[in-house]
Amino acid sequence: MRSIFKTSAALLAFALAMPSLAQAKDKVLGVAAIDLQNSFYVRMKEAGDVAAKDYGVRSTWQSAEGSLEKEVAIIENFINQGVSAILVDPLDKNALVPVIKKALAAGIPVVTMGNKVEADGNYSTLYPDYENMAMVARAIGVSLGGEGEIALLVGSRGNFVSDTREKGFVETLAKEYPKIKIVGVEPTNWDAAKATNAAQTWLTTYPDLKAIACISDSLCLAADSVASSMGSNLIYGGYDGDAEMKELIDSGKMVLDVLTGANRVGYWNIAVATRLANGEKLPKDLYMPTYFVTSDETAKKLKAAGLNFEHINTDKQAIEAKNYTEQLGPKVPVSAMTVGK
Repeated sequence: MRSIFKTSAALLAFALAMPSLAQAKDKVLGVAAIDLQNSFYVRMKEAGDVAAKDYGVRSTWQSAEGSLEKEVAIIENFINQGVSAILVDPLDKNALVPVIKKALAAGIPVVTMGNKVEADGNYSTLYPDYENMAMVARAIGVSLGGEGEIALLVGSRGNFVSDTREKGFVETLAKEYPKIKIVGVEPTNWDAAKATNAAQTWLTTYPDLKAIACISDSLCLAADSVASSMGSNLIYGGYDGDAEMKELIDSGKMVLDVLTGANRVGYWNIAVATRLANGEKLPKDLYMPTYFVTSDETAKKLKAAGLNFEHINTDKQAIEAKNYTEQLGPKVPVSAMTVGK
């Protein structure tokens, strides 16, 4: 009897030491973020946590604090932990290839967020950037009657998203509005202070400047702050669909914005990674469903001038920016995770 009790006790101790069956089946996603202080990344995480709950997984977010070395170390740690999938916002798309390949060799799906990385097997969550910024260029071109001086604020050279948005904007203007002159294209590294300095220089150097386009909304906000203080009445076109753009859009100064939305981006990436961890088949390059945002009045003016497109106003924008569970949740088909190119 004592031996039976001893055996039973040993089995009980072993069982208690092991994770429960439910715990063992938990999918765990590791997220390597550039930082978790910037408001965009804070919003991403907030909605990403909602996605994890909706999809029944756990997510652990780690901040690289802008350090490539730390980002690599975070990914290495996720590999050692044997997470179900890894998401990374690449600080350097080329430098991360070896560690991404290491994760893939370990059988862990890897999602590179907002940047196209070619590591022979990873997935990239991107945006229809060229097409969207081409439409922003058209909205500005039509609003200016096809001529005038404008400028463009971009992110950083070599960043896939920034470069693609710049290309879509510049090439469309050159082809469709040859009388519009781009007097400056300024890399800002997404820094509002650099956008402010660039806008001030342009407004001083080019008194006939009519518009500034931005590959990210925060840059347009910075530019408008300067322009308003200098008494200049510019128009703008931007990207992100941030709630802070409502006043500019409703007033007609922002003729077109593109809604991706930090919350939607965070939810979408967790949804994609979970589906991959569950064995669902997805294309290597995924493109987020986006919306064109403008005021109804501006849309009517653009339509009257021959530019037709589907749009939402800022009231609808506020709804769609938080409607991610309905748009991208576990009940929608896998096809909802990407739009055609």
